[in-house]
Amino acid sequence: MTTTDAVRDRIHRYRDDRGMSIVEVMVTSMVLMVLLGMTFVSMELIQRVSTSVSSQYQEFQQALPAMAPFRSLVAAEVEPAPPVNGVPTPGFASLGNFAMTFYANVGTGYNNTQACPTGPSCTGTTAGPAKVVAQELDANGQPPTSCSAASPCSLQVRLYLPIIGVVSPGVSTCPGVSLTGTACQYSSSYRLLANVQNVVNDPSAVDGSGAPINPLFTYTLFDTTQNQAIQLTSGEVVNQMITGLTSSATYANPYPVDTQSLNPLNCAATSTNYPTTAIACPLDAVQSVTIHLMVGKPGTGTNGAVENSLIVYRYAQSPGASTSPYQYSAAVG
Repeated sequence: MTTTDAVRDRIHRYRDDRGMSIVEVMVTSMVLMVLLGMTFVSMELIQRVSTSVSSQYQEFQQALPAMAPFRSLVAAEVEPAPPVNGVPTPGFASLGNFAMTFYANVGTGYNNTQACPTGPSCTGTTAGPAKVVAQELDANGQPPTSCSAASPCSLQVRLYLPIIGVVSPGVSTCPGVSLTGTACQYSSSYRLLANVQNVVNDPSAVDGSGAPINPLFTYTLFDTTQNQAIQLTSGEVVNQMITGLTSSATYANPYPVDTQSLNPLNCAATSTNYPTTAIACPLDAVQSVTIHLMVGKPGTGTNGAVENSLIVYRYAQSPGASTSPYQYSAAVG
């Protein structure tokens, strides 16, 4: 055999490839299947995270603008009238886990109200503080018994302006601004300042004592006499009663009486039993409100809800006020 024949024979043998065995084909197929599976899982995870981030962004986009005016209103909370016989008129009319009402020192000039009578006596005069109602509502516009992702609620912030011209044209019903009336009167119409959809703070989710687990609002009182903060529990808000004043470590220098009502009608002047304003009239001593907003939507968060929590502090005592803090100011309003 010549050298040329030997080379041709070797090339021929190299070309005589018998191919891959069935085992090699199976191993290769399995490797490809695993790689494709990992790719699909990764793509699904990326899509899910992208959807979650996008959904959270959308929910915060509607929640944050709603909290901005509410924050300003709570900060500008004031007394609607001077104290009567030493008893302060509470700036907070009611405290609830899912609803609250208070008065704010915001623009309520006559020229900002539809009730304003025509004539020069109306121009440039201030009617009184605005009433603000923030509440969780169900799909029927009623206080909900439960809220969930399947049946979500909404958070509405409503602003009511004082009625004027009841006694005579251009006269406000708010004492302290005019001399008529004993309490500010407000129209049933309101301005809707915020309406957050898909709220899932659930009133039916309670602990063993019946206190809500995820309240929308929580409150801190500040006792200026004893320089201490008093955090109201959701149970105390449910029962509208502060408890443990004589024994709880929460309250420094225990009070002679163990309980105090959160009903504004029970506000009283300081006395032996209630030696400080914070306990004599707790609604007058609210220093801050915490809003814990849970907004639910498919694909949002690990627990199915986007959570937004902020603490709003009311302004300090009005300059020059000697009788009660946070007095309504016609110059500001």
